[in-house]
Amino acid sequence: MTRRALAAVFALLAAGCLTAPLQVATPAQLSAAAARLPVAREGDAVVVAAGDIADCAHLDPARATAALVAQFPSATVLAAGDTAYPDGAPQDYARCYDPTWGAFKSRTRPATGNHEYHTPNAAGYFAYFGVAPFYSFDLGNWHLVSIDSMSDMSAQSAQVDWLRRDLDSTSKPCVLAFWHHPRFSSGFHGHQRGDPGRKTDVLWRVLAEHRAEVIVNGHDHDYERFAPVDGLRQFVAGTGGGELRPMLTIRSGSEFRDVRFGVLVLTLHPDSYEWAFLSTDGVVRDASSAPEPCH
Repeated sequence: MTRRALAAVFALLAAGCLTAPLQVATPAQLSAAAARLPVAREGDAVVVAAGDIADCAHLDPARATAALVAQFPSATVLAAGDTAYPDGAPQDYARCYDPTWGAFKSRTRPATGNHEYHTPNAAGYFAYFGVAPFYSFDLGNWHLVSIDSMSDMSAQSAQVDWLRRDLDSTSKPCVLAFWHHPRFSSGFHGHQRGDPGRKTDVLWRVLAEHRAEVIVNGHDHDYERFAPVDGLRQFVAGTGGGELRPMLTIRSGSEFRDVRFGVLVLTLHPDSYEWAFLSTDGVVRDASSAPEPCH
């Protein structure tokens, strides 16, 4: 399908599918929903993740997903790109992101998206978060890596060289990586040949060689869970507040899909992990049935 044809299909679907009002649970319903998720025990870590977050043109969804994040006060927050619309400019962070997900800034670990780079060199993003373009950190028995999927991801790039050296040096048995553009997606961007997600195969190869477990992405404004490929399970969670978009052709390996605002909750055990997708209406839409072991 050509880019023009894809755009036409997307416009038709969007016109007819996304007119339902935002459903927001009460604080009591949100607390009850959070209580149904796995209990973090000693040695565990909890991660709450989403991308495509704060847009002042329609800020209520970001407020609603922020209310979900607030139910996990000790969790690490992964912001998987396109954090402040439309351009990732300082005023976008001040007016859109800071009044919503900014409440969790001190425990947020972000990654860049394409909208951050609407501002030259993503200057607004780097000034707000004060992080490097790519970096890593540890949570319990897990090693987490943030990648800049708007930068060079070729085999000889500085970023991939850093990734190899970083993974070589960690002693943690479980690895999670997050960036903005998914390699696989049933959403609109997953069908674009020129999207940066089509250039992430080298990242996958390096992560697979180091026996990583989980990849978290945003970019397509939906939730999707894929079966493991080369041992890597990919989640798309572009559901943080940016306008939702319908899915197109379902990709091979897609195990679960939803088009609602919400957050991905990952419980990282010392040698396994569990997942749940919690939507803003307080419903757990997707959840693992048992802990998934690390390699």
